[in-house]
Order: sequence, then C-alpha cells, then structure tokens
Amino acid sequence: MTKPLLVLNREYDYRCFIEEREAAKRRPRDSFIRSIFFYGLLIAVVAIAFVYSSGDNSGQKFGPFAYNTVLTSSMTSVYPKGSLVTSWMVKPGEPLRAGLEHGDDIVFVREDGMVIVHRIIDIMENYEESGQRGFRTQGTDNPFPDDWITYEGNVIGRVTWHVEYVGEALAYVAEHIIWVLGVLVAVLVLMTMLKIVFRKESQQDTGRT
Repeated sequence: MTKPLLVLNREYDYRCFIEEREAAKRRPRDSFIRSIFFYGLLIAVVAIAFVYSSGDNSGQKFGPFAYNTVLTSSMTSVYPKGSLVTSWMVKPGEPLRAGLEHGDDIVFVREDGMVIVHRIIDIMENYEESGQRGFRTQGTDNPFPDDWITYEGNVIGRVTWHVEYVGEALAYVAEHIIWVLGVLVAVLVLMTMLKIVFRKESQQDTGRT
C-alpha cells in the first residue's frame, strides 16, 4: 500500500532537514581548512620571497642549498629561462666538490661576478699549478664551450633540481616585496569584511525563517 502524500512530504522534509544540519556541521570545518591552506600558502610565498630577496651575487641561500634564477637561454633544453635552480652548496675541501664529474651541471661565479649555470665538459687537475681543479664548461644549447676555465673555488654547488618559471616569479616578488605585501594585506582585509557581511546576511535570513 502506498503512503499518503502528506506522510511522504513529511519524510522528505525530515531528510532535507537532516542533510542541511549535517552540511552545517561540515561547513565550519571545511571553511577552517580552506582558510588555513590559503593563509599558509600566502605566508609561505612571502617567506620564500623574503629569503630569496636577501641573497647576494652567489645566490640566495637557505640551509645547505643555494637558489638561483636562470637568466639566459644557454641551458634552455635543460633549465628554461626563468627557472629556479637549486644547488647543493659546497665549500673548499668538501668531498662533494672533489666528486664533481664530467657531465655535472654546476652553478659558479665567473671572474666578472656573474653567476652561471653550465655543464662540466672537461676537468683539469691542479690547473696551472694552482692546487685547484679547473672545469671547462658549456651551456647545453651553446654551440661552443665557454672561453674561460672555472676554478673549483668559484663553484657554488652542483645542481640538484629545478622548477620552471618559478625563479622569475620569485625574483619579481622579491624585487617588489613591499608592493606585494601591501596587496596581500588589502586582500586579507577585503576577505575578512566580506565574511562579516555574508555572516550577517546569513544570520538575518535565519532569523526571518
């Protein structure tokens, strides 16, 4: 026997009530998680940009790593221009430096102070009786080797990984850090105001019902 229409409507209303109540319980938790993620991401971006902006010509440093932005197209096939390149920093006498091999991609400071990311194509022990190894390097997309020899003392580190386009973005943020912080503060204030307005409207709607 089919149920009366009135009973069916009551069951439907009850199910809707239960679903709305469960959704209301989930809503604050979901909103809290989204807020934590959003604000955490903003803080991380600002912190990374601040660290990035505080480096010197040999690269921005954090822990045992150095970070550099690829500024030319000499290694496009491996590290496109604008990529963020991370290298494991090495110091004189460290085993890693002695372990640099043919084919390694290294970050080094040229004699004129410019930071370069190129590949080792030849190694000369005790170069010119300097007591240091000498590295001949070449950009993977350059037709000829570099016309200089890099002493091991000028090597910043060996490339460990890279992220395309991130270096250029971080460099921009670091250069305009005050402006970016101002925009972020304005966005946070606007979001807070909108939340307050929507909360009031929701409470007013609930009061009417």
